[in-house]
Amino acid sequence: MIDFKHEVIKLVKEKLPHLIESSISVPPNPNMGDFALPCFPYAKEMGKSPVEIAKHLAAEIKPNKFVKEIKAEGPYLNFFINKEKYIEQVLLDCDTKKERFGSEDKKEETIVIDYGGPNVAKNMGIHNLRSTIIGQAIYNAFQFLGYNTVGVNHLGDWGTQFGKLIWALEKWSGPEELKEKGILFLNKIYVDFHKLEDELKTQGKESEVEKMEDEARAWFKRIEDEDKRAKMWWKIFVEISMEEYNAIYDRLGISFDSVLGESFYIQFLDDTIRTLEEKNLTTIDDGALVIKFDDADNNENMPPCLLRKRDGATLYGTRDIAAALYRLKTYNPSKILYVVDVAQSLHFKQWFKVMEMLDSKNKEKFVHISFGRLSFPDVDMSTRKGNIVPLKEVLDKAHEKSLEIIKVKSPELKHKDEVAEIVGVGAIIFGDLSNDRLHNVVFEWEKVLDFQGETAPYIQYTYARIRSILRKEDATSEDFAASYLSEPSEFEIVKKLADYNNVLNQVIINYKPSILARYIIELAQQFNKYYVETPILKEGVDENTKKARIFLISAVSTVIKSGMSLLCIKVPEKM
Repeated sequence: MIDFKHEVIKLVKEKLPHLIESSISVPPNPNMGDFALPCFPYAKEMGKSPVEIAKHLAAEIKPNKFVKEIKAEGPYLNFFINKEKYIEQVLLDCDTKKERFGSEDKKEETIVIDYGGPNVAKNMGIHNLRSTIIGQAIYNAFQFLGYNTVGVNHLGDWGTQFGKLIWALEKWSGPEELKEKGILFLNKIYVDFHKLEDELKTQGKESEVEKMEDEARAWFKRIEDEDKRAKMWWKIFVEISMEEYNAIYDRLGISFDSVLGESFYIQFLDDTIRTLEEKNLTTIDDGALVIKFDDADNNENMPPCLLRKRDGATLYGTRDIAAALYRLKTYNPSKILYVVDVAQSLHFKQWFKVMEMLDSKNKEKFVHISFGRLSFPDVDMSTRKGNIVPLKEVLDKAHEKSLEIIKVKSPELKHKDEVAEIVGVGAIIFGDLSNDRLHNVVFEWEKVLDFQGETAPYIQYTYARIRSILRKEDATSEDFAASYLSEPSEFEIVKKLADYNNVLNQVIINYKPSILARYIIELAQQFNKYYVETPILKEGVDENTKKARIFLISAVSTVIKSGMSLLCIKVPEKM
């Protein structure tokens, strides 16, 4: 696609070689031109007032096939582009057959993105949603723009909690009951273990609590030592968990290129610690192996990074470092992104600093994409207390509520259940991704399932409306004349379409899918206003105009579908 701003820059530079390119911007009012150059920065150098400079440049710079008119307006030089040429170039870059808009240039860089990461043996709750869908949307944007992408699901499948579960299951249940009842039963067992501890503490039986904890640690040690029964339990935990997680990932449109748990990296821990020791980064502090940070290079006075406890046990920070070294060696990435909530900020600062101490090049490679918390009003989410809201239940409820609305609004619609799944799940995802990731999100059914306003159902209905029009006409032909798209609203829609790739670049620069969500909402709003005000298929519209308008709205539907798919949201053909 021709970059019309670049064409303006080329024209100006012929007469103003020292042009500050970034100063050319889009005026707030279209009547002031499509691009504008403020002349203030050149007054001193040229010995003229900004008004005189604007008049001089307007007389000197000659229009061409891309720039139709150049006007001086006070201290500003305004450029009016050739709208017909612009519309033609933008729309021809939209492949409605492939449902693709934008370039497919391949990049040499590889981006590794760590997102998802549920803790095995724990039900996936609504709190797991943000990491998963924010990470997948960022992954999708990078991939769309031509980067080599590696999506990683780093499972929490190691730790003393597994010893607690085995202790409880050995006393209260057995493998067959666990396999039959699944992950919710595992959650109950975990909660019951801690309830029993609390009861014993209340009764003053601290020694029994200590005995429980010791025996639980012993069970986890047996997992580490490859004990047959302990490993049997652990494998059941992983199998049951992954069956549940994969079902949810399928509904959310989530996929990974690599699914490895913390347990995978245990084999690299000795080598990891040896590497750190050889670099003289480690020290012994009160019997523990740590890495301390130089205060002169540590404005936040971070506490030391603990690698190995006094009893020889490693921590998940050690495993994160081992995983990072593995990813650097395996993928040779330019960036490794970690989509994890803001509560883990200190943890990431600590071991990111360790990676930088290992190799200064790593400073720019590791990025923590933090996000605010997702919460329910009046609910304190805690796995130990059993207050986690299961994500599956949330998706099921969204499906049910959507189905109720569809039955009322579109009683004749076929495949209501299928559409209800698309609308319900899409509403949940968009309700999250439309928020800036740094903001805390309070989950409210009334907002996420509102079928009016800035929601996924609104966008999905807009798409279905366009597809309904296109089913009546042949929208696959590129045989249209841009000169028939002469309405100001049509030009504004085309400008919005042309901004799609720029929006995606902003998503990957800022790691914010909300930028894309906002863009799709605005595009849908522009189309709906256009649809109300402009006849498309009505009698009296000549064939050439109809053909051009059909192609325009086909391009809109292509971009809506593309953008929503990058957010992991489907759009139904009918609603």
